[in-house]
Amino acid sequence: MQIGIVAKKIGLSVDAIRFYERNALLPRPPRTQGGFRQYAESDVETLAFIRRVQGLGFKLSEIRALLRLRGNRLQPCAPVRRRLEEKLSDVQQKLSDLHRLEHELRLALRSCKRELRNQPAHCPILREKNKRKPESAE
Repeated sequence: MQIGIVAKKIGLSVDAIRFYERNALLPRPPRTQGGFRQYAESDVETLAFIRRVQGLGFKLSEIRALLRLRGNRLQPCAPVRRRLEEKLSDVQQKLSDLHRLEHELRLALRSCKRELRNQPAHCPILREKNKRKPESAE
């Protein structure tokens, strides 16, 4: 199967497939005499797997490790479960950070609305001194 057919079948771009090859997520396929890549059904399955776990938020290095596990005859579930738990923990931390940011934005917006009632309005956000420590200082 040529790269264009594989790309349509999986819903990836040709460039994405080449990117996965360059980054050793997909083995380089054999080529025809005309120089075209020839993919097997196993390559299509690998690309579908890559796309699925990338959609779950796994980075390329993490996907590479999952592919090694996938290639193992035993295919142990414990290491995959551990990685999924770590990914879930990361997502929960990001959600917590986003909720904190949402709260701060609501406070800032409330402050702006309150100030707009006064004449002349002076933006409290622009004149406010930094009350918070920078994120990196925490």
